[in-house]
Amino acid sequence: MSEATLIEQAIAETKPEIFSVDKVIESCVTAYRDIYNDRQFDLDPRAPDSWAIGSADLIAQMLDKLIDNAVSFSQPGSTISVALNHTDRDIIIRVSNTGPLLPESMRNELFGSLVSIRDKSGESQHLGLGLYIVQLIVDFHRGRVKAEDLADKSGVCFEIDLPRSRE
Repeated sequence: MSEATLIEQAIAETKPEIFSVDKVIESCVTAYRDIYNDRQFDLDPRAPDSWAIGSADLIAQMLDKLIDNAVSFSQPGSTISVALNHTDRDIIIRVSNTGPLLPESMRNELFGSLVSIRDKSGESQHLGLGLYIVQLIVDFHRGRVKAEDLADKSGVCFEIDLPRSRE
């Protein structure tokens, strides 16, 4: 069974509950610092007490996919930034890294199933499901996701907006 199918099943069986997005993000970034010890992780948690309705486990899986993507497209020793902010209505998660810019021809397809822009000559096989899984999880949380080049053209940023819950 594919990972996407397993996520779809998990989503179908998930009963939404209120959870702290900032606690999930902080916990994940702490683990990434150990797992990817050849990258630096910058966490900017400007949104304490950011509550959402959905699944903390699914948000962690979503972040795993975004970080895996950031690691794949950045160089060892570089910094991957994770920022958390909120407005009155939304929780905003941003994951950015230095590296290649988004291909103009694929900007509208990035979150589709089986889409990959990785170099095909790499050692590990990549099926192109990571960003599709991100999209599935964001949809479950009734949020939005977008990808764009950084303003200084040094890399890319993925932004997820989730509806904010009042605890």
